[in-house]
Amino acid sequence: MSDKIKIKLFVGTGFAGCAHRDEEFVDRAEWEAMSEQQREQYLDDAATDYLHNCVEYSAWVEEEDDEE
Repeated sequence: MSDKIKIKLFVGTGFAGCAHRDEEFVDRAEWEAMSEQQREQYLDDAATDYLHNCVEYSAWVEEEDDEE
């Protein structure tokens, strides 16, 4: 048994061929010391971090010109 836990990361954009995959490793002792809730939070944080590394996104307000 490996002393590392392999976590698979995936981001899909919905477009053909536009998917990103990666792996992250965590020490088994660290993983086993986590509660189920901490493990779920770790996975959620890892997925969110990976998503932010793969995708650009933004939002803004665009003022409309006054038309008379």
